[in-house]
Amino acid sequence: MANYDSNDLDWSWDGDFSIDQNGDLSDTFRDLLLSITHEIQTIIKSETLDWETDPGIGANLSDFQGLANNREVGKLIENRIKSSVIDQGLVLNGDFQIRVIPTHANEVLISMSLAAAPTLNNGLTSNEPLQIHFTYNSNENNVFFLLEDYTQKVKG
Repeated sequence: MANYDSNDLDWSWDGDFSIDQNGDLSDTFRDLLLSITHEIQTIIKSETLDWETDPGIGANLSDFQGLANNREVGKLIENRIKSSVIDQGLVLNGDFQIRVIPTHANEVLISMSLAAAPTLNNGLTSNEPLQIHFTYNSNENNVFFLLEDYTQKVKG
């Protein structure tokens, strides 16, 4: 379990920079795991060559557009996301888990868990992983990240 705390610029779920109450650009200091969360989200919603400065970033989920929603494709999506995040050096292999859960004929819920060391500035408690959840629609090739309040309801 590594320490994944980092301070970076903060942005909203749709990629816009966040502004703090003083009108300045907001950063992730209030929760130092937001930075790794944003980086993982960037990889998942990107295709290689999207980023001129780092053309290797991207999970290329569009490769699964139009494919059947079955176990084999779910495993391919799982392996793609996991390797994309790990190959970028963001997380250690043993710290990162992912589950792909079919929710519709052409949609899956993807639940990711990152075992991160709890610190005073990241809000985790002992044995509590960082959770990131999103849906992928293979018909529309659309990624939608779920807000934390909603994912708490999904967990039960």
